[in-house]
Amino acid sequence: MTPPAQSPVRDAILDHIVRTDFAVLPPAVVTATKAVVLDTLACGIVGSSDPVAAKLLPTAEARHGGPSIPIWGRAGTAPAFAAAMTNAYQVHGLEYAAVHERATVHSMSAIFPTVMAYADMNGAVSGADLIAAINIGNDVACLLGLAATQGARFFRPGVCGALGATAAIAKLARLDRTQTMNLFGLAYSQLSGTMQAHTEASMALGLQIAFSTRNVLTALDLVQAGLTGPHDVFDGKFGYFALFERDGDARPFLHELGTAWRTAELSFKPFPSGRASHGVLDALTRLRAQYAFTAEDVAEVILDVPPFVHRLGGRPAVQPMDPAYARLCVPFLAAAYLRDGFVDVRTYRPENLNDPAVHDLASRVRVTIDKNPDVNALSPVHVRVVLKSGGNLDMPVPVLLGHPDYPMTDAQNRAKLENACATALVPVDAAALARDVAVLETLPDAAALSRRAAGL
Repeated sequence: MTPPAQSPVRDAILDHIVRTDFAVLPPAVVTATKAVVLDTLACGIVGSSDPVAAKLLPTAEARHGGPSIPIWGRAGTAPAFAAAMTNAYQVHGLEYAAVHERATVHSMSAIFPTVMAYADMNGAVSGADLIAAINIGNDVACLLGLAATQGARFFRPGVCGALGATAAIAKLARLDRTQTMNLFGLAYSQLSGTMQAHTEASMALGLQIAFSTRNVLTALDLVQAGLTGPHDVFDGKFGYFALFERDGDARPFLHELGTAWRTAELSFKPFPSGRASHGVLDALTRLRAQYAFTAEDVAEVILDVPPFVHRLGGRPAVQPMDPAYARLCVPFLAAAYLRDGFVDVRTYRPENLNDPAVHDLASRVRVTIDKNPDVNALSPVHVRVVLKSGGNLDMPVPVLLGHPDYPMTDAQNRAKLENACATALVPVDAAALARDVAVLETLPDAAALSRRAAGL
């Protein structure tokens, strides 16, 4: 084999994998990691109620053998690859998982199901090692997102998340430097994920996360069997920055590996909907609390949002509407919130998706584009509610709820977990799961989390 070329991005990532373990993580980062682990488990548990997951599981199970591992929220096990794919879809499918806003990457969606599948299959991963691997994975996935200089053309949560999961698995599997290059090469050779699924609001959006998890686990099996892959997958002529993130530049962020821990920068999602809707929903929540108006009082809602928010969520409400479309439709979500006072899994029931009163109000929600030059900006947004009485109610939202600068409260996080566990297909003990995650770094076997999340 030709000796690998020098690659600044690859070499910095390899160095970061080698030098990062639990002992180097600041206490605040450990705390942040446990919080996002609990949040991601909540997303995976509530996702068990998604009908798409019910179709994915038997389809994947028929094609994948091997040892069985737990499926979150389902009180059962399945062959490891099928369970991992289903868990990954369940984390992301309801649009509830944490996101790094500047990188526009839901990094935990692919990383966490992948590392948990490894822990479930091998049974010798400590909680401390899991925490370290998660941080390595988030750092790599977010590095690639931060390097972007253009709007997303491919699905960053799937593509960047897969490469982050690759870094995390390399650490857990204790691969040497050459094996890790091969792992990245074989994972890169399977990368997929397009924003066309988002544009069409296709269920394939969440399935792309499932594909990423499956592909990284496949790459690990191949490397451990002695197979090799290309090595220059970041800076090479046909590498990531040539094919996926053209004109992207990771170099300004390489020195931050090991100092700016991206896990602590993740935003939690208070609503199971596209992040582009959250500034609007938070503003409506605060306006209703302040002025006590009802949906019947509203003549019009005017939303002034960054171009990226308009692109992601500015689509019109249509009938009939399916849940995948509704979760990405800001006018529908705003109208549903004004009618019900909430947006949660109930919002996507058929009777709510196609309620004529909601669609009438949605037709009076106008999404306008502001002059924000940032191609990836999700905030600030400005919401104006025009009342039939003639009054105008205004609410600027400089930071989205759930961002580290505007975090969800303990009560909000607890309610999200409890609601997720109550919505699962089988009973999951939310309090016991929270206790397990609170002492994650002391657990000798991190797979205990999967068994708890599956109600086993």
